[in-house]
Amino acid sequence: MAIAIHIANGNAWLNDLYGNHPVRIATTFHRFRIPTVGAFNDIVMSEIHDVFPKLRFGFIEASAQWVPWVMHEAKTRFRTLGRPWPENLLKEFGLFVTCENCDDIAYIVREAGEDNLVIGTDYGHTDSSSDLDAINIFRRRDDLSPAVKEKILSDNARAFYAL
Repeated sequence: MAIAIHIANGNAWLNDLYGNHPVRIATTFHRFRIPTVGAFNDIVMSEIHDVFPKLRFGFIEASAQWVPWVMHEAKTRFRTLGRPWPENLLKEFGLFVTCENCDDIAYIVREAGEDNLVIGTDYGHTDSSSDLDAINIFRRRDDLSPAVKEKILSDNARAFYAL
């Protein structure tokens, strides 16, 4: 089963905490992206993968630049707990993350692997994550091989949604 965690926040307390900030646009980072990154970390640190090894999680519309950082932090905690670190964390734990063209995708692939990134467009409405031409822009990248591009544009999403 695939569980998509789309950037958003239904936490009334957190929304109230940042709701009266004088620069409201500044609070969207705390209200929307940080909870998504935290959810990723919480899932990595949990034992849910031992109980439900076929469960897949997708982290949607939060970009992917943060993935290597969170992996580094989690790896340190795994060592502290005496847990073995997976050879390919995202693949072994069924974690998929949408990337955006503004991400350093070559770096993310090098650090986190190529099997669990999916292109994100946020097609249908425009906001800070919207990139209606994301697929065409992505195809023109010269920092990724055609095989990696195909995975990010097609194969990985098929794996996430079991299509």
